[in-house]
This record gives sequence, C-alpha cells and structure tokens, in this order.
Amino acid sequence: MRHSNRNQSLKLLFEEKGVSLDEPRPIDFHFLAWSQRDAAVVAKRLYEMGFLIKLLAPAPIENDPDRWSVEAGAKIPLAESLGGSLTEKLVHLAAMEDAVFDGWGTSV
Repeated sequence: MRHSNRNQSLKLLFEEKGVSLDEPRPIDFHFLAWSQRDAAVVAKRLYEMGFLIKLLAPAPIENDPDRWSVEAGAKIPLAESLGGSLTEKLVHLAAMEDAVFDGWGTSV
C-alpha cells in the first residue's frame, strides 16, 4: 500500500512537470536486507531479472549493525516503475529473502 500511494503521488508530480512516462530512463531500485547472504541472494535474483547491480554493501545503523543495502538499476519507462506489477514482484522477491523493497528513484 505504501508503494502504491507513493507511486500515485510520483505519477502526478511527473505529469505536472511534463515528464514522459513512456520514455526509458535510468531508474534505481533500493532494497535492505538483514544479512550479507540475504543481500547477495536479492542481488543475484535482481541480476537474473535483468537489473544491473549498482551497490551491494553493509549499511549498518545503531540498532541494526548487520543491515545491508542493495541498489539495482534498469533503464525502463517510468510507467513500468509506477505500475503495480513491477512493484509487486520486487516486494515479493525481497520478502522471500528476509529483505524489504525500499522504493525507487530517478532524476527528472
């Protein structure tokens, strides 16, 4: 639900700015995992889906010293990132490996 609401807000913002939703552009997808192994498996699965793995690194915080970050990139239309199908796949992929899909971003 959080991702759907954010995607709807972003869609409105992109439309207000006149950004094409159909033109492929670089987009970064962010994940958090709670072990190196889980982060590596998430990265491997993303790579198998065609994503470029841009970051696989420790991301400790005070109350979670074992946390890891995974960042994957793809050049796809914003419409695909804003759609529920891709978001659902990424949320599911992360959940299978004790990780979370933390959202996506792009420059406009």
